[in-house]
Amino acid sequence: MPSKIPGTRRHRNGNLDYTLPPRLRILLTNGRFPVAIDLARQLWTAGHIVFVVDPMQYHVCKFSIAVHQSKQVPAPHDDAAGYIAGVKEMAVKWHIELIIPVHEEIFFLAECEDREILDRLFAPPFDLLIRLHNKNELFNLIRRLGLDVPSYHLCRTGDDVRNLPLDKYEHGLALKPCFGRSSVGVHHLKPGEPLPSDEELDIGEHNHYVAQEWLKGSRYCSYSVVRDSRVVATGLYPVLETIDGSSSVYFQQKYHKGIYSYIEDFVGRLRKIGCTFSGQLAFDFVEIGERLVIIDCNPRSTSGLHLWTDTPYLARALTNCLSKETDLPIVPPETRLGHQSHVQVGAGMLMWEHKHASFGVWAKHIQRLMGTRDILWKTRDCMPTIAQPFLLTKYYQMCRQTGLQLPELFQQHVLWEPQYDTKDPKGSELEKVRKLMAAANDRDERRIHDDKEGETSEDDIVEELEKTKKRVRELESENRQLAAVAREAK
Repeated sequence: MPSKIPGTRRHRNGNLDYTLPPRLRILLTNGRFPVAIDLARQLWTAGHIVFVVDPMQYHVCKFSIAVHQSKQVPAPHDDAAGYIAGVKEMAVKWHIELIIPVHEEIFFLAECEDREILDRLFAPPFDLLIRLHNKNELFNLIRRLGLDVPSYHLCRTGDDVRNLPLDKYEHGLALKPCFGRSSVGVHHLKPGEPLPSDEELDIGEHNHYVAQEWLKGSRYCSYSVVRDSRVVATGLYPVLETIDGSSSVYFQQKYHKGIYSYIEDFVGRLRKIGCTFSGQLAFDFVEIGERLVIIDCNPRSTSGLHLWTDTPYLARALTNCLSKETDLPIVPPETRLGHQSHVQVGAGMLMWEHKHASFGVWAKHIQRLMGTRDILWKTRDCMPTIAQPFLLTKYYQMCRQTGLQLPELFQQHVLWEPQYDTKDPKGSELEKVRKLMAAANDRDERRIHDDKEGETSEDDIVEELEKTKKRVRELESENRQLAAVAREAK
């Protein structure tokens, strides 16, 4: 297990305790989600100055003392060019040094060719980003890297769905849109049960699906910060409490050596094929016996960052401000009582429902609900909680105007959905994205082939150099320890 950070007991001190340089001006790309308010507070605790842009005029971050300033910008889903222009304007006006993506705005920003944005954006290249997001391409990439994947099938038409070999899979298949997110649009296909219709799926050239083996086992969610293909921070929690069987609302850190090693191995293998990764990286794992399988990936902020709430350590990893003596990757620190980090989304925990849960399961849920800190409520930053009635009123007004349900409203503004043009299929945005992914895959295959031919690539040299640097750091650490022992003996 990675060693603990010096002074890893959690601090509730204010922003002024962490104002040592560098003090960065940081922009978050939306302010409406729990991860946005928590990330803003962590950055503020680490002494940074936080700014937010969001398509909504009023959002939870707008009322936080952790946010220096907020600005309404066009919704990227409806006006991508307007959103990019708005982000650029604020980045220049506010003298932003780092842009941290929160949700799917990351795709709009990474795709743009504006250096004012790209030079500040903490994200991997666009061609790698979309392959990690696309469910089918993700499995192709993992398999190409030589790692385990579930059995999967690409479905372009309704006939592809109807011809799936369901009888081969004990627990059936999970059918999900290639460019989907969370559990939206997911269908559990089981042998002998009716299949969803083509109209229900809305399947076609404009919307491909992937059918992946439905695996039953222990589920985990990871969140990592990676810089120059080096994993600098990783948090991990088992899926214990959800509101829909998928979306977690309770988070408890758990160190799992196999998963921590898997993430570092994945990033290392990416580097070997020429894909240098810098950004946020989150995985959903299923563990079956000794088998570890990735079933989904989110290359952006996710709920795993809650494990660092009330501390500056993740913020230091995001801003490259960790001490050189820190052993990597860092893990979420323990609580003051020596327990593993654990937090909850209180509103989500109240919506928890299991009609067939036993008394023991209910009792455990109530124990967690009553004994765990809420992400939103903070004594020294109480306005985001106090403002909830006002915000909900505004949100429901927007729901009536748009005809959307509240969960859909929250997502709709910032969803990245490349469009397919039936009049000009080859010139459509979706087709351009598919060509970009195909070109990236071909490049990967050539690099893998060159490696097998025994050629020493530049990436191999860089990897050996990094190993040498790491060993030098280890020796320096050992020398410091020996010097301390010598001083004590003297």
